[in-house]
Amino acid sequence: MSSQPVAKINPTVHRPNINKDNWLGFVGDVVKFSGEVCFKSLLRIDGHFSGAVISSDGTLIVSTGAEVTDAKIQVAIAKINGTVEGDIHATKELVLGRTANVTGKLSAPALIVEELWKKVRCLTVAATRLSFGPDCPR
Repeated sequence: MSSQPVAKINPTVHRPNINKDNWLGFVGDVVKFSGEVCFKSLLRIDGHFSGAVISSDGTLIVSTGAEVTDAKIQVAIAKINGTVEGDIHATKELVLGRTANVTGKLSAPALIVEELWKKVRCLTVAATRLSFGPDCPR
């Protein structure tokens, strides 16, 4: 029998009591999944997702290198730096970062296009009837 002290392991884990309305979501860069995601405050996608993303008050961030396909995005704020194939409807603002690659219909009361964003093939703003880009119908 040893006289050395032995560390006790306490099986009770104390987790902080966090209000579920404030939880944040994260999809890592090694994750690939499809379906429908509903969230309340913030969702960041670094991996590959296919499907619907819904939040009446939340912010969606699609990171550089991330891909969202067959997208049906309906959020308050969308910040796109990766690839999105599908429709984006933002009720407050849509931010297209300089590494964004977006194919689909865009809808937002405020559109922010980051400086040096050069992948515009065709962008149509229906409210003002503004179109620009080499691939826009004339």
